[in-house]
Amino acid sequence: MDVLKIRMQVSRDSLRETALQTFSTNGFRGFYTGLSAAILRQLTYTTSRLGIYTTLLDIGEQHFGYLNYVTMISLGMIAGVMGSFIGTPTDLILIRMIADINLPAEKRKNYKSAISGIFDTWKTEGFAGLWRGAVPTMGRAAIVNGAQLGTYTKAKMMLHDTGYIQNGISLQFAAALMSSIITCFASIPVDVAKTRIQNWRQSTKSPNIIAMIVNIIKTEGLISLWHGFIPYYSRAAPNTVITMVCADQLHQMYFTYFPV
Repeated sequence: MDVLKIRMQVSRDSLRETALQTFSTNGFRGFYTGLSAAILRQLTYTTSRLGIYTTLLDIGEQHFGYLNYVTMISLGMIAGVMGSFIGTPTDLILIRMIADINLPAEKRKNYKSAISGIFDTWKTEGFAGLWRGAVPTMGRAAIVNGAQLGTYTKAKMMLHDTGYIQNGISLQFAAALMSSIITCFASIPVDVAKTRIQNWRQSTKSPNIIAMIVNIIKTEGLISLWHGFIPYYSRAAPNTVITMVCADQLHQMYFTYFPV
């Protein structure tokens, strides 16, 4: 789903066209292009944002007790910005590995793996080149994590207070599903702009996030900011559910076996 989403955002093709092109060019393996970068991204970005958010949430509840929804969103945004800065290099390589298919053969990067992509970018663009698109990536992460983590925490509290769902995996599953809907709708416009910036191959300097969003609206229409929503949500919903349920379960296990 991530492969299809990124290629749709770069090529402007439909989901069907993108899927057929991917399969005809690389076969079934084409849908897992950039897997090494995707895994490395999760090991850097996701672990950082979840760890930072959980820590900030625990500190906030210890010092201030009940936290409102705005505060939860704010903590999620802080965690997202910090985590995305750490994970930007792997996110950059992931975008380039997936988007290569949409470029002429002579302009393709042809990274063999995420590690080779990182070293190649470092060699050709400098160490700072690994953080190309860091600002829109951090902006996207602020929206994604503020909506995802803040809404997930708030949804769990609301569902629990209704009495219909008690603590456990059912509560975590329902809250994560609610969170994924809000997260996708709020974050995909920034995600589209971020993908275009990180895949910028023109001789001119890539535009900033606001300029890119304005340009997309002018040239392709407002609805284009939600291009690739179906694969985006199809990826984000199960990803959010699995991530948040596992994180909560591991969190509970940690405090069970290693009480503070």
